[in-house]
Amino acid sequence: MTVLVREERPDDREASLAVERAAFETDEETGVVVAVRDEEGSFALVAEEDGEVVGHAQFSRAWVGQEAVLALGPVAIAPARQGRGIGSELIRAGLEGARERGEAAVIVLGDPVFYPRFGFEPALGLGLRNPFAGVLPDGFEIREEDFMVAVLDDRARGFAGEVRWHPAFGQGG
Repeated sequence: MTVLVREERPDDREASLAVERAAFETDEETGVVVAVRDEEGSFALVAEEDGEVVGHAQFSRAWVGQEAVLALGPVAIAPARQGRGIGSELIRAGLEGARERGEAAVIVLGDPVFYPRFGFEPALGLGLRNPFAGVLPDGFEIREEDFMVAVLDDRARGFAGEVRWHPAFGQGG
């Protein structure tokens, strides 16, 4: 079966949320998608297999100092389709879409073993700190090395200042 990765259309929205709900244990991710999907600078991709949405990747506006960048996340794959490279296809296509839109960089909180294959590098190497680093109230720890940047344009190497996600991500102050 062939997977088609394409931009999310309005008629995909409920299916995208269903994939997010199926892939994650909480409604936090669906809440983020609903909050950011219509914001300026945001876009989403879906993976479609036999006419069914089986994957979703959300990109939304974020900032490094006064410079606009994109944040990647959430990325969700229907549980029955996980482990088949669909998430990787969504991430690659999303980074290419961001580059085509003239974005300088994409930031992500994620696995520092997984994301470098797509060109993500430790944000700390660019002098950027993870505003989410630490132990969350539920005991989950977000490490400094989980914060990465895919530099799409060399101007991003000079970005400095506070890193801010959309408020839907729950960034502490």
